[in-house]
Amino acid sequence: MIAMSPTAITVADLPVEPDALQAFALEQNRLACVLWEQLEILQHQIAQANRARFGVSSERLSCQAELFDATTELPVPPESVEVAVAGHTRKGRPTLPKNLPRRRVEYDLSDEQKVAFDSLESIGEERSETLHYELSRLTVIEHIRFRYAARKDGESTIVTASAQPSPLPKSDASASLLANVLVNTYVDHLPLNRQEMRYA
Repeated sequence: MIAMSPTAITVADLPVEPDALQAFALEQNRLACVLWEQLEILQHQIAQANRARFGVSSERLSCQAELFDATTELPVPPESVEVAVAGHTRKGRPTLPKNLPRRRVEYDLSDEQKVAFDSLESIGEERSETLHYELSRLTVIEHIRFRYAARKDGESTIVTASAQPSPLPKSDASASLLANVLVNTYVDHLPLNRQEMRYA
């Protein structure tokens, strides 16, 4: 290996005569070839060192497959038995607890609506319940909508009184209960599960 310190060559250091300049160029070319060979040798040594350090371990045995006994029979799993599972049935809304006090609110046709028909005959009522909140007390409000079989000019139809619309469709909660839940959740930072335990 050649040990030399790099020195910068300026134009003033170059020989003036053409023969000397040609000899200098040949010497620089020879020196470049020697350095190129040394670079290739060093790159090869680095690659070997990396392979030895990070490559496949030389201690690994090639006959490790013989460690397992090939004559051992594997157990056969038993045949699977089919089990009949009942189909999924959707549950409706749970009924509200019977121990809560109830208040009945009735909705009937207005006098103007009743006058529009020749005769009205009550045929039943539609019942729905909402859970109402009143200052730390829950009550159930029963909404009763009367239905009538109405006749006019020989034609009959069924007429049902309109009720107060629910603030949240398909929910048992009244507007007061929803307002209380929102205030407890977003103002008082009370989690929903703790609110549920409060009213359980």
